[in-house]
Amino acid sequence: MEHQKGQSLAELVVVLAIIGLALGATATTAGSARKRIALAAATSELRAVFMSTRALAVAHDRNVAIRFQPAGGQWSWTIYEDGDRDGVRNDDIVRGVDFPLARTRLFQYPPVRIGVPQIPIPDPATGNPLSLRLPVRFGTSMLCSFSRAGEATNGSIVLTDGESATVIQVGGTSALIQVWQWRGNGWRKGV
Repeated sequence: MEHQKGQSLAELVVVLAIIGLALGATATTAGSARKRIALAAATSELRAVFMSTRALAVAHDRNVAIRFQPAGGQWSWTIYEDGDRDGVRNDDIVRGVDFPLARTRLFQYPPVRIGVPQIPIPDPATGNPLSLRLPVRFGTSMLCSFSRAGEATNGSIVLTDGESATVIQVGGTSALIQVWQWRGNGWRKGV
């Protein structure tokens, strides 16, 4: 008499459980990787926007600014050129004196957003907790201006995927753009 070889129901359940755990771990790793890639792409694009806006100011021999605005839970930005040689100003933008050089761009890098993580993290510059109200701070406004000499409004913008954060800092006179990355255990200088 021949014995048939096969698997018991218990063995099948164990194998399916192992496969489920492996798929769950892979999905978690893939989700984390997707967040890191989105945060890096958003950081890279905004850094390039700052650098190209500075280049425009120098090339046009006029003040040029990036104006960030909250737009119903999201953020957008527009690049403006000074029309009356007194700097790019919010009141001049409203009156049409300072004019847009490019169409308004909506910030779109899900799950990354302009904002601060819900968990308290220290500001890389001061050590104080990052403010939930001010993810965009350039002087007293949300305008990052570059002069015809290449100088900038001192300030920063914070990006987050909910857990990690990146701060892009723009230095005043030097217009040096620095990137700081928070990965849950401290800040490290980014590229």
